[in-house]
Amino acid sequence: MNMQSLFLATLLLLFAPGFVSSEVLKCTANDWTQVAQTAQDGNAPILVLYTSDECPYCERLKEEVLHPMFRNDPNSHLAVVREVDINKGGKMTDFDGERIRSRYFKKRYKVFAAPTLLILDATGTPLAKPLVGYNSKEKYASMLESTLEKSRSLLKRPSSLSGGHKPETSPGQISHSSTASVP
Repeated sequence: MNMQSLFLATLLLLFAPGFVSSEVLKCTANDWTQVAQTAQDGNAPILVLYTSDECPYCERLKEEVLHPMFRNDPNSHLAVVREVDINKGGKMTDFDGERIRSRYFKKRYKVFAAPTLLILDATGTPLAKPLVGYNSKEKYASMLESTLEKSRSLLKRPSSLSGGHKPETSPGQISHSSTASVP
């Protein structure tokens, strides 16, 4: 093997994890009923990451926190992870099987900036307050781990949060009852 080939092979090995991590979190959702079923089967919360192609903080969040946390598995036992482009339009299938415009889905959870991270149950009900923005790896990772742990414990308790229905909201609002028990 010549020196140039050895150098290229070394570079590939060094940078391969970065290529993999971006692709893992590109797992997008247009059918939330399928995502909900995966979450329900694993008794895991759904982590929805709103990003934008023009957002360097989104890339840092994925590379520094989410990729190491989910180890190339967007359906891990910690949470079912899906990424949504904040600027993308079109229709999607909501948690109840109804087709809705993506902007109504975004407005329901009051998403206005990227990155925004939502933690939902299998009915689409928020389990925690959204995490908006990204500053430091250590602080964000600690906050996310704590929030995920609280969310998983909420899923284990019988409660109205997992009652088999999506939040009763009009587009652009989250009902007060669905945020009343948010940790």
